[in-house]
Amino acid sequence: MTSDFKEDQAEQLRKHFGDIDVSDEVEEKEVDVLSLPSRKEKYKQIKQSKRKKTVTKEVEKKEKRKRRGVKFPLVQVLLFLFLLLVILVISYPRWIDRLNL
Repeated sequence: MTSDFKEDQAEQLRKHFGDIDVSDEVEEKEVDVLSLPSRKEKYKQIKQSKRKKTVTKEVEKKEKRKRRGVKFPLVQVLLFLFLLLVILVISYPRWIDRLNL
């Protein structure tokens, strides 16, 4: 370590922050209590905004279901064909004997 650090490590920070006056930045805002909305009005607004969000979420869910509905019949058909193939392979010895007669 150099001798500069032994003397005072925070001197540069003190110089940097010494120029900034913190009291100028903090300003208290005066709130006029009489101009504020009543609790009933405030919570009514919050409730309405939540309802709007809920309605939009329900609409999005319905749209997602519709999109899934388009893909689902294809999956059903493929699953049916796969199961039919498995059944035919398993029952192959029985029906091949009948065809060879």
